[in-house]
Amino acid sequence: MSDFKTIGVVGSGAMGAGIAQSALAAGLRVVLFDIERPALEAAAKAVMQRLSRLVEKGTLPASVLESARERLALANAVADFVETEIVIEAIVERLDAKQALFVALEAVVSDDAILATNTSSIPVASIAATCRVKSRICGLHFFNPVPLMKLVEVITTPDTAPETASRAAALARMLGKTPVLVKDTPGFLVNLAGRAYTTEALHILWEGVSDVATIDRIMHDGAGFRMGPFELMDLTGIDVNFPATSVIFQGFQNDPRLKTTPGHEALFRAGRLGRKTGRGFYDYDAAQAHPPATEPIHASKPEPFTARVHGDAPGFELLRAEAGLDDLDDGAILIAPVGEDATTACHRLGIDPTRTVAIDFTAMERRHLTLMTPPCENDQLERVAHWLRGHGFTVEIIGDSPGFVLQRIIAMIGNLGAEIAQAGIGSPADIDLAMKLAQNYPKGPIEWIDNLGAPKMLAILTALQAITGSDRYRPSLWLRRRALMLALKAQFPGPDYVTATADRDAAHSKTPS
Repeated sequence: MSDFKTIGVVGSGAMGAGIAQSALAAGLRVVLFDIERPALEAAAKAVMQRLSRLVEKGTLPASVLESARERLALANAVADFVETEIVIEAIVERLDAKQALFVALEAVVSDDAILATNTSSIPVASIAATCRVKSRICGLHFFNPVPLMKLVEVITTPDTAPETASRAAALARMLGKTPVLVKDTPGFLVNLAGRAYTTEALHILWEGVSDVATIDRIMHDGAGFRMGPFELMDLTGIDVNFPATSVIFQGFQNDPRLKTTPGHEALFRAGRLGRKTGRGFYDYDAAQAHPPATEPIHASKPEPFTARVHGDAPGFELLRAEAGLDDLDDGAILIAPVGEDATTACHRLGIDPTRTVAIDFTAMERRHLTLMTPPCENDQLERVAHWLRGHGFTVEIIGDSPGFVLQRIIAMIGNLGAEIAQAGIGSPADIDLAMKLAQNYPKGPIEWIDNLGAPKMLAILTALQAITGSDRYRPSLWLRRRALMLALKAQFPGPDYVTATADRDAAHSKTPS
């Protein structure tokens, strides 16, 4: 149970007002301050109006609203925080301003009061650097809109006391939020882990593999993401995601796994910032405001299909059973590469590229398939696509790419999640929980590893690294060990090596610093 009765909030913008509203709804006394008095009074009025609407909807007792009017105090100066047990800062994202505020707060509050920052980009340790009692400084990173978003990142610096983190997490739970414990690193957990989804899509676009709308459809329809990566970037704003990506990339010593593309920067420089400007990856003044639908499924089923099949992918068995696939050396050659492009697979297998069609079965359970061929004349591609659509599959066609689209993006999401677990930035369970709560991921990064299979994900990344020559696809040691432990378990049945490894990693990543 939280020991807090009175909390302070500095900054009455969207985040500060949202934090104040959540605290009032939880029955706490709130001291709210802003250097702009008109903005402060407007925010207080808006908070009460939102609480009133919750009462009208029946989601908040009328008694809470009535007492909230008495429990909200508008501060005239920092000195008014003297009786608060915690102060949460939600002011402008400038280090000098935050440092000055924390020094001023330390002169007012008691030494056992917590000072927390809602920063989304500045290292918490940098804010605490000028403070007298660094052990009581932490991050409490809420997500917008605060009253609706359930996740709160509790960010610990090397100096943050375990008791501080524990009390901050208890406050988050008192506000109806789900806290996750996170190390103080660039991007913290959510903004760091979220880089994989968007930056890999950007690299696929930059390589000319496919267009924006097709990539978005594949990730939405095939993988179950609520929004495609380009829809998501347009919604959050390129003026937000490009600088954030750049800061995180630099903060991790230019790790290529976090690098964006020149095309991303070009949109930022051009002022094409997404929905807020009417143009980003999509033109919101035109019909392309949303990804176009895939081609309709053919009404009549085609005749049984003959093709030469290479490999034993489970998807081929389903096509034999459900779509009338006959294994004959006639017409198309079907392959299902893992991490390879069609050109590399044809060369390795010694097969005719003009007849070969590569199929990605990653989203088979959603009846979603992606096709590609080597870059040469191929009269089998449309025939295969027609056949599959006629049997009720959604089919997307892309240019030749190692790892198609789904394999690449999902592997990068899992790999970055594994690296976050390896570094102890967050526990495996918290990594998954955070990305599902804050980013609406259908599966968390570690869950994607288990869903795809750690050995298969490792194979995809290893092939991508070998084919491209880029350390962007360097497999995390955490992922590599997980894949190898699965192989060892098959060779030496007995203890549940994978569970034991995950439990150990979870315990290690719970260490605050």
